[in-house]
Amino acid sequence: MEDGQRPRAGERARSDPVRRCGVGSTPPRAGPGPGPGVAPRPPRRRPHAARDSLTVRVAILGYYGSGNLGDEAVLWAMLEHLREASGDLEACVVSADPTRTEAVHGVPAVRRTDAFAVRRRFRACDVVCSGGGSLFQDVTSWRTPLFYAWLHELAAGRPLVVYAQGVGPLRRPLSRWVTRRAMDRAARVTVRDPESAETLQQLGVRNPPEVVCDPTLGLVPDRVVAGGQALVACVRAWPGAWQEAVARAVGDVARERGLAVHVLCMHPELDAPVSVEVARALGAEVLFPRRPQEALDALQEARAVVGMRLHALALAATAGVPFVGLSYDPKVRSLARALDQPYLDLSGLRSELLGQAVRHVLDDASAAERLRRKVQPLRGLAREPARIAVELGRSA
Repeated sequence: MEDGQRPRAGERARSDPVRRCGVGSTPPRAGPGPGPGVAPRPPRRRPHAARDSLTVRVAILGYYGSGNLGDEAVLWAMLEHLREASGDLEACVVSADPTRTEAVHGVPAVRRTDAFAVRRRFRACDVVCSGGGSLFQDVTSWRTPLFYAWLHELAAGRPLVVYAQGVGPLRRPLSRWVTRRAMDRAARVTVRDPESAETLQQLGVRNPPEVVCDPTLGLVPDRVVAGGQALVACVRAWPGAWQEAVARAVGDVARERGLAVHVLCMHPELDAPVSVEVARALGAEVLFPRRPQEALDALQEARAVVGMRLHALALAATAGVPFVGLSYDPKVRSLARALDQPYLDLSGLRSELLGQAVRHVLDDASAAERLRRKVQPLRGLAREPARIAVELGRSA
């Protein structure tokens, strides 16, 4: 790669393989080391150092540095799009683990609980980007929207862009009140799906939400793999007795079609036990990618994907790999509908119905091409929040 040339999506050193673990293996710990194929961290600049007038200084806050490859894929896409829009980007990320974020993405990061460091970075930037991902929801915890609302407060005095967020579910009155207040801090509000826009409209936010799409749908794989020879399952920790139905359906179809089976683990800290459980039932191996680029590489090799994790499905779509969504959350259903892909509710899942859906995808010779055509117009829409952020940053 020539000096100064950024890698396209999915491009990395081929000597840096996805970690493959057998069904009884211990998942790898996410280490901070950058490893091969990762851009060196750019030199830090003093907050008020002189800079080129074309440089745009962006601070990004979200669920980063926590080992969730879906959110890391969102950050990867955001940085790509912001660089394209600005031509000269100086970025800093608010992260749960700054060392990990700096190693994986090659940009400076500050610890999200260090209010003084976060505020200092916000003051030194031209624009703050909040997102992407599902930051304002209270399914994981009632504290989640409070925490991100607090970060919005720290950004006071700088233009703030809500960047392709998914909003909701918001089950508690306090969560709804806090979310409305936090959104009213923003100069522009962009959301990744119509359902999120409807939620904000019901809350009565001041700025009308603009519907874009998830940033990962704007990633462009560096290669197209036609006719993969594997079924990939991506599950997550979630209550219920659905594991046997998934394993039986995927295993039956794979045996019928002579396909290999892999289980892709996108968030080892949470999903490793259930991933190993499903893999053991399938007699399959578990893939533990260390970076989102590696997850995309694994998905590109698939004939089809059966998945719960939203960004495993989104990355599969960018690679033109059809999927069957397992909807445990409205966001999975929303993505599947937007891309005309089949989905089934996880609650009450039956292996027979899932097997039928997977067979239908495999038997449809034009499914991959139709999916690519569906994703193509979304690539520009995925870049719209970056254009908005750069425009606000330059006019600040």
